[in-house]
Amino acid sequence: MHAETFYPDTDQQRKHIGSKIVLVVLVYTIVVASIVTGIQIYRAYQLAFDNLEQRFVEIENSYLPSLAAGLWSVDMPRIEALLDGIAKVPDVGSLRLQGELQDSWERKNPGHNKTLAARRFQIVYREGQDDFVMGTLYVELMAKNIENRMWDTATSIAITTTVSLLMSALFVLFIIRRWIGRHLEKTANYLQQLDLSNLECELTLDRPKSGTQDELDLVVFAINAMRTSIKNDIHKRDLLDKELVLYREQLEQLVAERTLDLQNKTVLLETKSEELILQNRELDAYAHTVAHDLKQPISNLMGASTLLTAENLELSAEKNRALLASIQQSSKKMHAIIDSLLLLASVRKNDNLKLEKINLEHTAHEAYQRLFSMTLERHAHVAFTGHWPYVMANPQWVEEVWVNYLSNAIKYGGDRPEIEIGVTNLANGFVKCWVQDSGIGLNLEQQGKLFEQFIRLDAAVSEGHGLGLSIVQRIVHKLGGEVGYERSLRGGSIFWFTLALSE
Repeated sequence: MHAETFYPDTDQQRKHIGSKIVLVVLVYTIVVASIVTGIQIYRAYQLAFDNLEQRFVEIENSYLPSLAAGLWSVDMPRIEALLDGIAKVPDVGSLRLQGELQDSWERKNPGHNKTLAARRFQIVYREGQDDFVMGTLYVELMAKNIENRMWDTATSIAITTTVSLLMSALFVLFIIRRWIGRHLEKTANYLQQLDLSNLECELTLDRPKSGTQDELDLVVFAINAMRTSIKNDIHKRDLLDKELVLYREQLEQLVAERTLDLQNKTVLLETKSEELILQNRELDAYAHTVAHDLKQPISNLMGASTLLTAENLELSAEKNRALLASIQQSSKKMHAIIDSLLLLASVRKNDNLKLEKINLEHTAHEAYQRLFSMTLERHAHVAFTGHWPYVMANPQWVEEVWVNYLSNAIKYGGDRPEIEIGVTNLANGFVKCWVQDSGIGLNLEQQGKLFEQFIRLDAAVSEGHGLGLSIVQRIVHKLGGEVGYERSLRGGSIFWFTLALSE
């Protein structure tokens, strides 16, 4: 176990925890000291403001009686002297005396520019039981002296507090560095150098022994306990590795044998599974065909035979012929279904089919002859076009493909189908055989389901049983070709398949 280094290499890049603690304590102390200093300054300001009231009391008690007597006797020197005395009272900024005869005297301190408090005194002279108003004295106390005293007090408190805090912070920093910081650095260096090669080295701190343990002792104990636990775990792991080595060779040999056996069984199961899936699909095809396609003709046969064998039911000759024609038509339909199923089964069984050189045009004409009656019934016109080469295939199967494509073109080609059959040479050694009709064509959804089993091109047309195109696809794939569908430029459908040219 090698510890990855996360600390910078130089002390200038490190920020010691002691510095953080001192900074936090210093900021907190400055905030508290500022609040306390503000409270003290405010209280001193309030006390100084209360002392201003004593100035008004002093003026009222000491100067107003004498000033009233001077105004009564019109003693100008005395009045001037008294006003000068009032102006010299501490914190007095300005004063103005207004006599009863509209005469006035003023005094103003040069440093007065802001009034802190003002008072209006009425000067009354008493003669026996009579009072005589001699004038009014206006006195304003200036704020300059109080503000200077408050500023001096705040400066003194701030300097004292700052010096005390600075000395305390330096002392705290020294204590933290001495008692905590250097031990934490030694612990960090020890953990950085700890790996599997030096687990025997124990962590110790350069500090005097004491009877009690603190947090650093607990950290050292925990690290040494972790080191011992890791060493024991590694020893146990080495023992387990030796035991595992003893079993590894036996397990590898056993696994190789089991793997080979499982591979053989897997290949066999995959082969069987594919065969079962294919057989299940064929069985589903047979079951679906028997259940859905044979049900209607059998029902028709049963109904017609019941009517023909009824004892008390007299039918006309025309009705009997209609019933017999229905029986014949149902029998033909059942025969066609059975032929399709047999052809589907034969395609599945012939895995090793031998191909031969066949005349492609001959197979197409044979298919046309088989459907000649249908073409007359539907008033269809069939035209053969192009050059017809020889291909490598099975003639019976190719004929069935032509029959299926041609019958679909006749059934879905419109009222009077115009059908064209042709062959196009491809550049890869194959030919493209196609049947084009004049119907309405197929949409994208119908094209995607064309070659699935039991899918009819038109649900409104009841002829057929949905196995034709799936049989075509199986046949062509067995012959090494592909099947497909295209929309013709005239709007109809083109069904095609490819076969390999003969050499």
